[in-house]
Amino acid sequence: MLRVAICDDNREDIDRIRRLAVGFSDTHPQTPVDVRAYRLAYDLLEEVGKTGGFDIYLLDVVMPHMTGVDLARRIRARKERAEILFLTVSREYAVEAFDVKAAGYLIKPVRQADFDRALLECLGRLSPQGAPALMLKLKDGLQRVPLRELVCIESFNHNQVCTLSDGSVLETAATLSELMAQLGSCPAFVRPHRAYIVNMDYIRKLSGHELLLTNGRRIPVPQNGYGRLKETYLAYMTRT
Repeated sequence: MLRVAICDDNREDIDRIRRLAVGFSDTHPQTPVDVRAYRLAYDLLEEVGKTGGFDIYLLDVVMPHMTGVDLARRIRARKERAEILFLTVSREYAVEAFDVKAAGYLIKPVRQADFDRALLECLGRLSPQGAPALMLKLKDGLQRVPLRELVCIESFNHNQVCTLSDGSVLETAATLSELMAQLGSCPAFVRPHRAYIVNMDYIRKLSGHELLLTNGRRIPVPQNGYGRLKETYLAYMTRT
C-alpha cells in the first residue's frame, strides 16, 4: 500500500489531486494507494508525528502560515525516506524546490499523464535496489525493466514488443520462450496465448475468449486454454 499525503489549502484542488491519485491506482492496480488530505501544514505535521511519515507528499507551495517549501524542509528534517512532489500554479518557487530534493514540480491544472509519470518515477526511487527486473537486450544496448512496470509482451514481426505501465514500448529480439524462462520465478506472469506474455497484476477482466488489461488492451485467449488460465489467475489473486 502506497501512503500518499496531500496538503493544499484549496478544497477543490484537494479533490482534483485525489482524483489524480485514484486514477493512478486504477491504471496501476499492483500499487494500491491510501490518500490522506490536509488543508493546513500543521495538521499534516501533527499526523506525521503521531502515526509516522508517508511514502509520497503532494504539496501546494503557496499556503497560509507555512509554505509548501517550508513544510518540505520540516519533512526532510525527519530523515525519512520519502518523495515530495509540488503541485502549484506558479513556477516562482521551482529553484527552492530543488533545495528540499523534490521529485517534481507540476503546474496546475495537472494532467493525468504527467501525474502518473511523476508518481512512477517516485516509485522507482522508493523501490529497493534489488527489486525483481528483466534485463532486455535492445538494438542500442541493454535495459533493466522492473517487473512491476512490465504489462505485457507481444510477439510481432520476429521481435518481442514489451509494453510498460507508462505506455512506452521496448523491442527485443529475444524469443518469448527465452523471456518466459527469465520470468519463470515471478508468479505474476502467464502465457495466455502463444504470442503473448501477460502480467496478471494488470488484468482487469478475464472471459472465455480474451483478457482485458487495465490499459484497454485485449489479449486473445484460446478456447482450450481458458480453464487452465482461469485457475492460474484465481490462484494468483488469492495468494496476493
